[in-house]
Amino acid sequence: MRVLLIGGGHSAYFAARAIREIDPDGHLIIIEFTREKVEMLSRTFPSAEVLFQEIDRVEDYIKENSELLDAVIAATESDSLNLRYCRVARENAVPITVSILNNPLNYEIFKKEKINYIIDPYRVITIQLFEILGAPVNVVFSSLVNNLEIASVRILNEKLLHELRSALDKHDDVIAAFVSRTGEISSSPSSVSLGGSAYIMGPREKIEKLLQLSRNVVMR
Repeated sequence: MRVLLIGGGHSAYFAARAIREIDPDGHLIIIEFTREKVEMLSRTFPSAEVLFQEIDRVEDYIKENSELLDAVIAATESDSLNLRYCRVARENAVPITVSILNNPLNYEIFKKEKINYIIDPYRVITIQLFEILGAPVNVVFSSLVNNLEIASVRILNEKLLHELRSALDKHDDVIAAFVSRTGEISSSPSSVSLGGSAYIMGPREKIEKLLQLSRNVVMR
């Protein structure tokens, strides 16, 4: 793949590492706005093409090279710049546009602009705290590429376990693994005692319905 990555901060660094791991032989182009970071990135990613570019010239670079690019990933430290660059990439028919958010509150703005993929690195804070502190329900993973979602549900009472069993029996495309309080993993809900968890995976709309069912039971 030929990927353009824009930015030289922490998000861009980890994005570059991921791109290199996914496609070691691909053509990675990194654009940065300061010569110091360009030098650092060149040393860190010697197989990448690292370019110094003025902030207001990046859009021209995208337009001029759009037919050659498979993806544009905007990972600067400014969401306004990331939005600008992704918008230009989308308008010039780059197949994949990705923005890494600096402020999660800007998610809806990017969504309205129909940016292909919006990565919120802060979401992991919520997910892990929900797991650590034992939230009744938690969306552990939601795919950006397809309709898959994985969620956890704590088994707080017998009624909830009964409702989950009944719901799972109705949906062949939803699967579950059950984890007891002591860590044993099983595909059978009969092996789970109260205080354990169910991890359910399936189409997003069905998982959301199961989570709402679980919330309703817990709150009664």
